[in-house]
Amino acid sequence: MRRTLLCVQAIVLACVVLAIAATPGMSSAATCEKWAGKVVSLQGTVEAKIAGGAEWQPVKLNNTYCPGDTLRTGRRSRAEVALQNHPLLRLDENSAITFGGMKDERTSLVDMLSGAALFFSRVTRNLEVRTATVNAGVEGTEFFIKVEEDKTSLSIFEGKVLASNEAGSLAVTTGQSAVAEKGKAPVAAVVVRPRDAVQWALYYPPVIYAPPADLKEDSNDPRFYTQRASQLLTVGRVDEAIADIERAQKLDPKNSDALSLQSIIAVTQNEKGKALDLAQKAVEADPKSPTARIALSYAQQADFNLQGALNSLNEAVKLDPKNALAWARLAELQQSFGELDKSLDSAKKAAALSPDLSRTQTVLGFAYLTQVNTREAIKAFDKAIGLDQADPLPHLGLGLAKIREGYLEEGRRELEVAIGLDPDNGLMRSYLGKAYFEEKRDDLAKGQYDMAKSLDPNDP
Repeated sequence: MRRTLLCVQAIVLACVVLAIAATPGMSSAATCEKWAGKVVSLQGTVEAKIAGGAEWQPVKLNNTYCPGDTLRTGRRSRAEVALQNHPLLRLDENSAITFGGMKDERTSLVDMLSGAALFFSRVTRNLEVRTATVNAGVEGTEFFIKVEEDKTSLSIFEGKVLASNEAGSLAVTTGQSAVAEKGKAPVAAVVVRPRDAVQWALYYPPVIYAPPADLKEDSNDPRFYTQRASQLLTVGRVDEAIADIERAQKLDPKNSDALSLQSIIAVTQNEKGKALDLAQKAVEADPKSPTARIALSYAQQADFNLQGALNSLNEAVKLDPKNALAWARLAELQQSFGELDKSLDSAKKAAALSPDLSRTQTVLGFAYLTQVNTREAIKAFDKAIGLDQADPLPHLGLGLAKIREGYLEEGRRELEVAIGLDPDNGLMRSYLGKAYFEEKRDDLAKGQYDMAKSLDPNDP
């Protein structure tokens, strides 16, 4: 079971009853009168070109764009965009789209020019994606699309898409894939593990607190490769990260940080036994490493050994009392045990040690939320999002806090953003299902519960 975000467990008891209280709120105002897309998360190099313009300009969080504007991501970069009538799309590196505006006042149009994207659309017939080889008419769904030269590939995770071009059409439904080549009708394709195509979209929680101040690029220093691997995971480049981890292990076969990173990858990809074995080896390789203990806590948590995870984190803060990441993880575990005052103290300790680390602000937000101090919680979550726009957890917390304040629609939108940032997280999908249920959208709620169960069948 994927339990990368342990403080969520505490919120199940401490916040869901408080949070789903529910009066729809006002949506935020647009900065463009008829904007077509709003950037809700970005990492790395993301640029935009205004319709009719020639220059590419840097994109900032919450920028809005109009029909005809083009957005692109660079190497090792990602972005998530909310469309005008509520669909969401997550762009992979080296991808580009043009916003097409609205069709029939209800359907957002997107021209996918290159690269890959993950789309989320919860309303029937409110999204159409066009490529050079196929048009994808969406009927309330979640799907992946990849545009290559003279070919477009589709995989449907939930719902239905009508793939069509001048040569023909094909209905593609949940669990199915299709390919459309130039000049040919779309045809069904067999993809054994379609979700492998969106590994770039997953969130890998941090375990290495901070790089050594004197660390420089050195092909003979395993620390250089483990640090770079850690940074690559923050932008979803898991294959590149694995290559660096292997380079580190060639230099030092028992490198504890390398083993810790391998364990976190296994946790995120739901390989529980492998994750635990790797984390235990990391501790054996360096019993004094707080990084290894943090990694072990995630693996133990995934294995339902919460007491073991708590013990690992208590040991981590003893080994390094100034490790803010260890204190933040300890606060998460304490919330899971209902130790809410201790959790708040640990979260404040983490934030004091490293106020500009997103994870410390996130756990502080959850600690405030368990105290029903939603005003301070929202401040902390907002700051965390500004520090790390790819972390789904502060969006989850912000969504719960807004729902607690009576803004169900705004809160639910934040939960949808969180899912876009970590699509394989079953527990967060169950939260989104609760929000849909409160909005009396039972079919959507059931879809999220079903997907949560398929992603995490052992979650009670």
